[in-house]
Amino acid sequence: MPGRSRTWTPLPIRPTERGLTLPELITALSMLAVLAALTLPTFDVLARLSLDRSADLAAAHLSRARLEALARRQKVEVRLAGGGRLLLVDASGTRVSEVDLAGEDLLAVDSARIRPSSIRYNARGQGSPGSLYLYRGRRGVRVISNFVGRVRRQGFRF
Repeated sequence: MPGRSRTWTPLPIRPTERGLTLPELITALSMLAVLAALTLPTFDVLARLSLDRSADLAAAHLSRARLEALARRQKVEVRLAGGGRLLLVDASGTRVSEVDLAGEDLLAVDSARIRPSSIRYNARGQGSPGSLYLYRGRRGVRVISNFVGRVRRQGFRF
């Protein structure tokens, strides 16, 4: 039929062809579960690395405080300031150095505290026993300074 044009009409969709089938849905959900299971341990590893980095930094800062006390031949004190900053202050009250343990980066600690309120080293490098506690997630690290000035770390979970 030469003068007649044909229009295309789509076939009607049958109700059984709508959406996903049960095997397709189960396959998609299992793929999502596998991806989630692979990414969850990454957060735990990051928290552990963060805590290790901060504990190393804090231990180095405590060792530096002892060396500063020996070099200056005067008392040096380590204090925890607001915002997770660890301050090193000499006998006259001047700040010698500062390190930020709770920074804005991905590898920061959640909170920190010192027991007793500060750790002191005298002119001979001997220290008052004390501990610096660092927390990240469900993990924690205790950086311990004994009366001789030796610094060590002890990890814990809660």
